[in-house]
Amino acid sequence: MLDFYTYSKRVAMAVFITLLMAGFFYLLLHATHFFLLVFGGILLAVLYSALANWLVSKTNMNRSLALALVILGLFGFLVGAGFLVAPAISEQVEEMKESVPEMWQSLKGWLAQQPWGPRMLEELENNREDLMPDQQAALSRLSGIFSSTLGFITDVGIVLITSFFLALNPSLYLNGFIKLIPVKHRGRSYEIIDKLYVTLQQWLSGMLIAMTMIGVSTWIVLALMGVKLALLLGFMAFFLNAIPNIGPILSGIPVVLVGLLDSPETALKLIIVYTIVQCIEGYIITPLIFERTVALPPAILLFLQVLLGILIGPLGVLMAAPLLAVAMVLTQEIYVKDMLEKDTSQLSFSEQRAQNLGQAKADE
Repeated sequence: MLDFYTYSKRVAMAVFITLLMAGFFYLLLHATHFFLLVFGGILLAVLYSALANWLVSKTNMNRSLALALVILGLFGFLVGAGFLVAPAISEQVEEMKESVPEMWQSLKGWLAQQPWGPRMLEELENNREDLMPDQQAALSRLSGIFSSTLGFITDVGIVLITSFFLALNPSLYLNGFIKLIPVKHRGRSYEIIDKLYVTLQQWLSGMLIAMTMIGVSTWIVLALMGVKLALLLGFMAFFLNAIPNIGPILSGIPVVLVGLLDSPETALKLIIVYTIVQCIEGYIITPLIFERTVALPPAILLFLQVLLGILIGPLGVLMAAPLLAVAMVLTQEIYVKDMLEKDTSQLSFSEQRAQNLGQAKADE
């Protein structure tokens, strides 16, 4: 029988842990955006660390030097690619600006030939003033764009700074986190964290390969069809396909709009060709890539994207896939292996009997 002091100590500890968990979940709900930014920093740090560790294994150089070379190389590649691609994109945009009035007249002529076209044109003419914002509305939109841009720059800064410090000395943060776990579970915790690292690394590599193939194939196909802004549309397809399920749809919208500026027939052709490209990538190439890396259940991923999109916004949709990968590892390792499939030698007689009965029913 417990004495009063021991009982009071356990009650106080239980109350403290309950309040701590409640505070954590309250903070998680009200600062979800910040936690997702930190998770984005962790994801980027995994990429840095994987490349730096690979470089160390090949050259035996100092890890800090390898990390610096990786970061400088990645940013140098992005800047260099921007300088190489920017002139071509700028030229295509200028050509598009010059041809927009002619394309608009062509579209109006096509609409006039359709049974429902004249009414649509009449509605457009009647609502022209509504479509053109006044000065106050324009200033309000400009202020909103400035605020959104500033917020985006701040978010990117948080992710970059977090990823740099995490990748620079990951053992510092890992060991500090492990110290919060009871001693008897620390070895197992290291195993789970290692599996999480490998899973995120594989997901990143598979995603980058798939994004590159989709972006390049979109650019080549559209360029062969003589579509203006093919290079820009290829870059948009590359970046937007970082969002599984939703990204291909989003990247297809500007392709259709560019086709409509030429003619509806061109838009229809682009829809067909773009759909074929996405089907080949999405149902043949991408599954083959992720079969060797990390395979995520498409339905669960879509549900999670919708849920996080409603609760958080675009950042939640972007982070849904790696979050699901992490959740799957934690569920498999902690719940399935450590709880449901624990060693039967540690079970009591009644627990072993119940487990055997459940296994027998499952076999039936």
